[in-house]
Amino acid sequence: MDYETLEELLPLAEEGKMVLGLDTMAQLMADLGNPQDQLPTIHIAGTNGKGSAAMMLATILEEAGYKVGLYTSPSIMSFNERIMVNRVPVSDEAIIRAAQAIKGSCERLDLHLTEFEVYTAMAWLIFADQACDLVVLEVGLGGRLDATNLVKAPLVTLLMKIAFDHVGILGHSLGEIAGEKAGIIKAGRPVISYPQDPEAKTVIQAKAEEMGAPYLEVDPDDIRALPSDQARKQVFSYKGQTWQLNLLEAHQLQNASVVLEAVESLRQQGYPVTDQALARGLDQVKWQARFEIMHDQPTIVVDGSHNLDGVSQLKLNLERYFPDQGIVAIMGMLADKDVTHAVAEIVPILDQIVTVRPNTPRALSAQELRDKIVSIYPEQYDTIVPSDSYEDAFNKAMKYLSQDDVLVIFGSFYYVGYMRNLINKKLGNDI
Repeated sequence: MDYETLEELLPLAEEGKMVLGLDTMAQLMADLGNPQDQLPTIHIAGTNGKGSAAMMLATILEEAGYKVGLYTSPSIMSFNERIMVNRVPVSDEAIIRAAQAIKGSCERLDLHLTEFEVYTAMAWLIFADQACDLVVLEVGLGGRLDATNLVKAPLVTLLMKIAFDHVGILGHSLGEIAGEKAGIIKAGRPVISYPQDPEAKTVIQAKAEEMGAPYLEVDPDDIRALPSDQARKQVFSYKGQTWQLNLLEAHQLQNASVVLEAVESLRQQGYPVTDQALARGLDQVKWQARFEIMHDQPTIVVDGSHNLDGVSQLKLNLERYFPDQGIVAIMGMLADKDVTHAVAEIVPILDQIVTVRPNTPRALSAQELRDKIVSIYPEQYDTIVPSDSYEDAFNKAMKYLSQDDVLVIFGSFYYVGYMRNLINKKLGNDI
C-alpha cells in the first residue's frame, strides 16, 4: 500500500492538536483491548543497528519455528514492509481492517494521533489477530516517549549503538540521548546492550540498576572476525563459537553478538532455539538498503545511512571492500541532519558526486546539497553535479562509471527505495 492511499484511511491529528507523551496512545490501546499486553515482545532501541538486529532476530526465531511479528521503520518500498509476519509484509486488507478499528476508537474517544502512533497500534492489532508467538518491536524515535513504550514487560530489551541523531529532540550529549533510549528499560526485565561509548554506558547501567533489570553489555574482546571463503558473507566467532553472517558491514558483527545474547536470554525463559536455527537465521538474513550490493559490473551499493555515525561506517566499508576502485556517489540528505560533518567524513573518498533531493519536505534540494559540499571542499567544484530527478541522478551517475567502478547511493531512507526500484527496472538485480 502506498502512503497516499494509507493516509486517507487514518485518523491523524490535525496540525497543532498532537499531544506529547504516552497518554493518548494508552487511551487508544485500552479501547482496543490492549492487544500489546498479550504479545511476548523483544523491544529494541538505539540510534543505529536496531533494524538490523530486529531482522536478524526475526529470521532466527522464524527458523526456530515461531510465528514472528516484526515492526520496523522506515519502510523502503511500501508501507506494508513496516509490519511483517514471518518476514512477509502484511496485506492491504489487514491494514485496512486495523485502520478502521483505530478510526472507530478515535471517533469514540475524540483522540488525535500522530502517524507513528497509528502505525504502532495497527501493528499490535495485526500481530494479535494473526496470533503471533513472538513480536520483535523496533522503537521509532528515542524510547521513553515512543509509542512502542506501552510494552509493560518485554521478554528482553536490546539497546543498540547510541550515537548523535535527532539532537533537537533527544538531547545534545550522548548521555542525554542514552537517557531517552534507556527509557524503554522495564522493572526486572533483562537488558542487553551493544558495546557503548562510556558516557552512554554509564547512563544505561544506572537506569538498569534503578529498574532492577539484569544488564549485560557485549564485550568486543569476545568477537573475532575470521576469514571467509564467500565474498558476500562474514564469518566471526563470539565467545569461541563460529557463525556466518549474511550482512557485510563490519559493525554487524557487534549487532549479531547482541542478537546471540538475546537468543540466549529467550532460551533461559523457555523459548527453545536450536543452534541450527540460529546458524540458518544469521546465514540467511537479508536487510534492504544496509550496504546492499544490488548489481555487479558495475558494482552498485545502496545504503540508507543518514547520520554521521552511519556515514562513517559506510566510508569504512567502502574502503574495506573496494580499496582500489573509483567511487561515484548519488547523495541526498535531509536539512535537519548533521550534513556538514557527514559530508566532511565521506566526500574525500568519492571521485564524483551527483546530488538529489529526497522525497520529503525536510530534504535539502539537490542544488543546496551541492552548495554545502562545495563550501566544505571547494576543490571538488567540478566533480559535483545536481540532478533534477531520481532518474536524472541515476543516468548522470552511470555516465561517470566504468565497469570496474562502484556506485554508492546513500544519505536518506526517504529516497533509496525509489532508487532500488529504478535499478531493478533499468539493470535488474543480478546478485
